[in-house]
Amino acid sequence: MGSLEVLTALLLIMSTCTYVAMSHAQDDFSLTGFDNPRTTVVIINDLGGSMPLRYHCNSKDDDLGDRTMPPSGSWFFEFKPSIFGNTKFYCTFSWGNELHYFDIYRYRRDRLFAEFGCIRCEWKIRKTGPCKLNKDSGMFDVCLPWN
Repeated sequence: MGSLEVLTALLLIMSTCTYVAMSHAQDDFSLTGFDNPRTTVVIINDLGGSMPLRYHCNSKDDDLGDRTMPPSGSWFFEFKPSIFGNTKFYCTFSWGNELHYFDIYRYRRDRLFAEFGCIRCEWKIRKTGPCKLNKDSGMFDVCLPWN
């Protein structure tokens, strides 16, 4: 085999190895969350007793409809956050004579690398306000006030 053929074969092998290495690097990059992975929001009725929770969630672009959740029931939705960092879903919650509003997902608060960020954001809805699952403690101890 001549030196030109050896050089061509070597360049072909090197470019293939570089492509494979870059493909794996992109896979690793995606796993870190910089790719804006799909996010799941879970809502759990923790009002206590036999109280159903009525709720309506939406974003600027998506209306998820009016729904009713039984006591201790749960419901979830999924979405892909905007690359511009402006994704927000807000919900109204009602039971008995009570009506409350809450931003169930705000990119700045809930993005993956925020202090209490998540790609599976779980919330227990309580009479005193929503409490988020703390990934560090495993408890629903990140409680926030109603809007």
